[in-house]
Amino acid sequence: MNKIVIVKLGGAAITNKKGICELAPENDLSILLDQVAAAYEILKGAGHQLILVHGAGSFGHPQAVKYNLKSGWSSSSSTGTLSNMPNANYLKGYSHIRNCLQALCQAIASKLEARHVPTLTMSPIDYIETVNCEDTPTSAFAAMADRVKRYLSLGFVPVLHGDAVLDQIRGCTILSGDIIMYQLTRLLPQVCRCVFITDVRGIYKLDPKLRPEQENALIQYIKVSAATADDHLSSDQLQQHHQNDKMAVADVTGGMQGKVKWAKKIVSHSQQDLDTVICKWGTDEALDMMALKAKPTPNAFMTMFARD
Repeated sequence: MNKIVIVKLGGAAITNKKGICELAPENDLSILLDQVAAAYEILKGAGHQLILVHGAGSFGHPQAVKYNLKSGWSSSSSTGTLSNMPNANYLKGYSHIRNCLQALCQAIASKLEARHVPTLTMSPIDYIETVNCEDTPTSAFAAMADRVKRYLSLGFVPVLHGDAVLDQIRGCTILSGDIIMYQLTRLLPQVCRCVFITDVRGIYKLDPKLRPEQENALIQYIKVSAATADDHLSSDQLQQHHQNDKMAVADVTGGMQGKVKWAKKIVSHSQQDLDTVICKWGTDEALDMMALKAKPTPNAFMTMFARD
């Protein structure tokens, strides 16, 4: 049976998250996308398939914060009452962030096309209307998963992204790429590995952007309970990561804490044998994991999530 790898290209890896609508430095982005193209060729040669999901980075998070798009227009209004209609500020902000996200998605897809990766982009807004964001049932993602399966069956590489979507409770919200990845694993049983690509090697005990790696321990292995998704990373450590994320850049989808949360859910809720890792772009681990060249090992320079 063919296998499917889902790769999440994090916003920190493909954009300059300290800017506004800025891609990552061209050389850095080229290294990452060269790896994606190489992984695609290896997977294709082995009869396997690739799904890409990318984050929003500087093309989405600052805009979502500025216009309060995560909580949506139904949960806040100038009069303090609930409203099902967006005001002028929400109309402007929602239109703006959607255009920014489409520009980023097209830029990534075009660069991959130039590397002979047959991408087809998919905007989640066209396939789903969420129900209070994270409370949305898996069944609501069925149309999205069906289109992904159709594209894969034809030999394409679907490219999805974190998106500003309509929401039945909030009016609108921000649907993270991490959630999309999780829901696809629930609906596509051939998925055997999820790879989160970011700008650090994995989860550290302290923020690696504030503490040098030589003074900071990389957490290489996180055990996940099949029942509760609890792991051995303390809530204090996760909270420290979350606070540092918020101080450094805007990230309305939870930053590294969000990645840990959804990586744990992917592993704990999967019906199949499914590897989940967080690793850094440009490293040997990134290519090996994307291309199924190796099994994750507890001693690798990345963070691996596995059932206890």
